[in-house]
Amino acid sequence: MAPTIDEAERSFSGKRVLITGAAGFLGSHLCLRLSKAGASVTGADNLSVARPDWASLASQNGFETVPLDIRHGEEVRRGMAERSPEVVFHLAAVANPRACKQDFPLAFDVNVVGLENILRHAPATSRVVFMSSAAVYGAPERLPIDEGHPRKGSDPYSVTKIIGEDLAGSYKRNYGRSVAIVRNFNTFGVGQAGDYIVPQLIRQALTEGRMELWDPSTVRDLMYIDDTIDALVQVAASEDAGPINLGTGRGTTVGDLAAMIGRKVGGSLPIVDLKKKVVGSPALVSDNGRLQRLGWSERVGFEQGVDRTITWSRAQLAGAKA
Repeated sequence: MAPTIDEAERSFSGKRVLITGAAGFLGSHLCLRLSKAGASVTGADNLSVARPDWASLASQNGFETVPLDIRHGEEVRRGMAERSPEVVFHLAAVANPRACKQDFPLAFDVNVVGLENILRHAPATSRVVFMSSAAVYGAPERLPIDEGHPRKGSDPYSVTKIIGEDLAGSYKRNYGRSVAIVRNFNTFGVGQAGDYIVPQLIRQALTEGRMELWDPSTVRDLMYIDDTIDALVQVAASEDAGPINLGTGRGTTVGDLAAMIGRKVGGSLPIVDLKKKVVGSPALVSDNGRLQRLGWSERVGFEQGVDRTITWSRAQLAGAKA
């Protein structure tokens, strides 16, 4: 019988854990969760994209932070040797598809060379969880998308993740490493900033009273951050090598998402269709059966997650004005 999320979390008590990309959205939430579970957490990041409250977050919650640029093998070797982590969550990446397209050499160095440095220098006995992406599937042949779906992603971001998956698989097959590949669909929630779809629409609704969409028919599988962290913890506590889809199995059009945000923020707000082609797949919905078999189930849910994110966004804007 698969362990519950609470049982999976308890298994981390006393374990040494290293998280790359720790100062980002996913990484910071994972640092907090595992610190509270009693793990000895090291949050590693080069701080190129970091939460503004990262330093205070770490000091208030008692986990270590270390500056680390994963592109530099010697830095990674030294960091691993000093801490001997039992579990490594490799979340660091250039994760914005448009940014990857604009600077492919940087995306390759971070997403491919950086991963190889992690795999090479992590302790041979450690469990490594590699964050890939649903972008590897490209335009889907079928929905929902199961892990056996062909990898047809061809944009620069997708290509770096496909290469990364092959690297991780090679380390498992040739060197007997415990590596798990997870394919994240679309995580949103408190603490997310930038031009990701949910915070972008909420920010527009709150500050401009209208929302602009590239293509309202785009479909995404939107999972709240707490549920994604649940999934990462359960994958790491298992022996499953993946690939494992991280998604809810529920598709939502961007148009419906915008309409929901409009209703919650202040009634029916104008929605402007910019009629632009999105970067990446027009539709991504997961078949998450493999994840559910590990004991995962959605605990927060979509609408409650949107409510929490709007409340947080209002507070952030109020703080900025003050």
